[in-house]
Amino acid sequence: MVRYGFHLSIAGKKGVAGALEEAMALGLTAFQIFAKSPRSWRTRPLAANEVEAFRALKEMAGGMPAVIHASYLVNLGAEGELWEKSVMSLADDLEKAAILGVEYVVVHPGSGDPKRVKEGALKALRLAGVRGKPTLLLENTAGGGEKVGSRFEELAWLLEDTPLQACLDTCHAFAAGYDVKEDPKGVLTALDKAVGLERVPVVHLNDSVGGFGSRIDQHAHLLQGQIGEGLKGVLLDPRLRGRVFVLETPRSPEEDAWNLKVLRGWLEEAAPQNKP
Repeated sequence: MVRYGFHLSIAGKKGVAGALEEAMALGLTAFQIFAKSPRSWRTRPLAANEVEAFRALKEMAGGMPAVIHASYLVNLGAEGELWEKSVMSLADDLEKAAILGVEYVVVHPGSGDPKRVKEGALKALRLAGVRGKPTLLLENTAGGGEKVGSRFEELAWLLEDTPLQACLDTCHAFAAGYDVKEDPKGVLTALDKAVGLERVPVVHLNDSVGGFGSRIDQHAHLLQGQIGEGLKGVLLDPRLRGRVFVLETPRSPEEDAWNLKVLRGWLEEAAPQNKP
């Protein structure tokens, strides 16, 4: 079964529970949120009634899988104060995920020293006291500058001998030089060889504004970017059955309707061949 959804907003009086209500109203089967502002170091306490409402709705929705995306400010490859702030911010997201019963936390590795990235991710897990869930996922990057994790082999090194897992972003992979447009199966095979697809429970299914190998991290709506139909090959690859697919696309009622129409159309097209 394919689980899919959008990155939803937690703005408003209902906070995280409001995002889950929106997911249910849209007929989604998964979703992603920020647990706090993605562009501020300030944390956001969760009220007891907000947590209670979220967990009750999640149970009502059949345990709909959820993802928390870490702050954009986090840079686990940094040094000094920035590294310390990054680790604390990530630990805060992991703690919130545990309180809410959210299955996954995704973080961009950042720029700098890969050893610092690995050290920072593991320290955040220790500080949060995480045992089992939530699972911390390192997301592949589009490359450029000193970004860590644009190559699958580097991502594999970060995960080696740790409980960490990975999140595949299709836009980032395409921008980093993996041809998702022409050879989606080949890209997944390369990821499987390096990381192991069993360690990739979440996929960010984003089209790309930038061209192949452009290093441009800018998402486009399904079929409106440079990858196009290649994304269908990722979504429907049998090796990714049971994964959570999240669309991180610009949102409005019209934009949501377009992306859901395309995605659900692909799933319906594949439904007959998936029947026993």
